[in-house]
Amino acid sequence: MKDKKACIFYFLMNIILLDFGNQIRKISYNPYLNDFDNPIFSIYHINNTGSAFGLFQNNAIMLSFIGLFAIIVLAFYVFQNIKFSDKTALLSLTLFSAGTLGNLIERIQNGYVVDYIKLNFINFPIFNCFDIMISIGVILYIFFVLFSKDNKE
Repeated sequence: MKDKKACIFYFLMNIILLDFGNQIRKISYNPYLNDFDNPIFSIYHINNTGSAFGLFQNNAIMLSFIGLFAIIVLAFYVFQNIKFSDKTALLSLTLFSAGTLGNLIERIQNGYVVDYIKLNFINFPIFNCFDIMISIGVILYIFFVLFSKDNKE
């Protein structure tokens, strides 16, 4: 464990983000939102047995192992390489792991992930809050790698 503060932040933020994602999912099941529809997005529930963009349909066991492997690798990477001062990297990897863990837990419990956010202004697959965390985490980490002072030298 290189930086104790970074590890504590990573661990606690994963718990907070998991709870946040689960609360959003619970809110999406509110019967008053079933008819929620506007030009930007709708609440529409589907059971996704695959991964992003419907890949690997009906492979919950394989996807669970991939998710678990990704979480373990991320945790070791954060604990060994990320400093608390690298806030962008720490936040991005925390978002990525919390999103992956949230989808993993749901996939293990149900055999699928519930996706519920449908964008109405573009033809895009339905997704969930944990997918948003994963996407933002990946994008932030790419920016960190591209624009980090350490990587420019």
